[in-house]
Amino acid sequence: MSGVKMKIKLLITALTIILTSTIAFSQNFYLGVGTSSDAQGTSCASCHTATNIASDVPYYDTWKLTKHAQAYDSLKTILKYSCLQCHTTGWDTTVANYGADEYVKADPTAKLGYVITDSVNFYKKANVQCEDCHGPLGGQDGFLNPNHWPFVTNSPNKPDYSSQLCGKCHSGHSPFLEQWSMSKHALSTAPSLSFVVKNKSCVKCHVAQNFISYMNNPAAYKDTILVTGSDIQPITCVACHNPHDAKFPAQLREDVTYKKVICDECHYAEIDTVNLNATPHEQSGLALSGDKNFGYRYPNQTYINSAHTYAATERCINCHVNMSPNPDGSTNTGHTFEPRVQACEGCHSDYASSVNTSDSTKMFDYRGVQTTTDSLINALQALLKNASSADSATLKFKEANYNLLAVESDGSHGVHNTRLIQKLLRDAIASYTTTGIAKENNMPETYSLSQNYPNPFNPVTTIKFSVPEGSNVKIVIYDIVGKQVATLVNGYYSQGSYSVDWNANSFASGVYFYRIEAKNFNMVKKMVLIK
Repeated sequence: MSGVKMKIKLLITALTIILTSTIAFSQNFYLGVGTSSDAQGTSCASCHTATNIASDVPYYDTWKLTKHAQAYDSLKTILKYSCLQCHTTGWDTTVANYGADEYVKADPTAKLGYVITDSVNFYKKANVQCEDCHGPLGGQDGFLNPNHWPFVTNSPNKPDYSSQLCGKCHSGHSPFLEQWSMSKHALSTAPSLSFVVKNKSCVKCHVAQNFISYMNNPAAYKDTILVTGSDIQPITCVACHNPHDAKFPAQLREDVTYKKVICDECHYAEIDTVNLNATPHEQSGLALSGDKNFGYRYPNQTYINSAHTYAATERCINCHVNMSPNPDGSTNTGHTFEPRVQACEGCHSDYASSVNTSDSTKMFDYRGVQTTTDSLINALQALLKNASSADSATLKFKEANYNLLAVESDGSHGVHNTRLIQKLLRDAIASYTTTGIAKENNMPETYSLSQNYPNPFNPVTTIKFSVPEGSNVKIVIYDIVGKQVATLVNGYYSQGSYSVDWNANSFASGVYFYRIEAKNFNMVKKMVLIK
């Protein structure tokens, strides 16, 4: 019996050892980033350097120059005890795993409200280090666990691309997460857009993992689906900001110039030529730059860009990532990516006095830019909406429709490039009409309405009119008793002389009148139909 008891005791002891070691191994312990001079396997820096990992990004060498690497050191004279959880590594008071919290204790009598109990180990975990984002990587013995490598199957340290990872600190007094959550970036893979994660041409700009891989190697990852299911993350913080490198401003993955910023990687359509049979997509970058492939350019027309093309030295960032105060006193860091009037006021001294900034529908309608653009959009929409199936197949329809779709895709209602956008719309309106209006190459100085010819006619006659400046024009036909029987022209026309045909095949012989209305100009003329 004693032998059986001994065997049972040994078995229990063995199981206890195995269970204890398994728990310790699965828990993992914090090692600290260390330095490149550490013995390999005892810290992150001991391996992750340009010398040791030539084929990989030298994370330590670049990370040590980031603000994360000085998150505690640069502010240690002012940080309170409550601040330490976001300025040190491994802070978790519920677990004993060698995190920074184990080497410091709260002390209300101390100057900053705490005292360091073990300075050697505390400073090993000071600042925001690798393990703060990748999780504890070592064992209790002070060496890296063999399965810590992020790409090992079932590794506990798999890269976390979620916004919540950054948001655990970047919220509250630094409300990046809350503001990002209100942006369209946060919805880039929402259920209503679920089709994008299955389309290889979409994932680059809708999935964080894909965007990061694309930025690192555009040729290899432009059209590659990398993740599926619950791994998919929208365009989160780490998509645009590189936590390992401070080479570019704000740790962006790309430099900031007046010609290109990281926003352009998705908001600047990659097209080599205008395809009238395609639907324009992501045109805002093209519009702001005045790119030759933004909209259809009509022959013999001159297209000029507005000041924003040259004045926006940081392009999208100037207006859409503009740090400014909110009405409640908090700071808007620009991570909602909504345009801010403060950016406009910086260049336009009369902005506040000329725009009702309290009206969200008019707060960017400076000098009526958006009102004018919207009226042109509406006029062109009305023309195209009334097109017959035959008209819709014509080249003129496709040209005008492409300009309409390009402007709508830009979405700024003319603000990004006022001159170019409004010119494209006006040219589309002038060029396209279902009634066959033709434009002559001259620049009249007065309004006019010419006598129709031939007159009398049977059954087709031509009417010419001129406008010295862009305006809405309407030409209506009336019968002898004053009843309106046809509308030949009704839309916006740029400066020029035009001719329109009226086919009166379905009308009875007799006297008719035609009238033009354009701004303050009105004129009526008589014509005779003889069959």
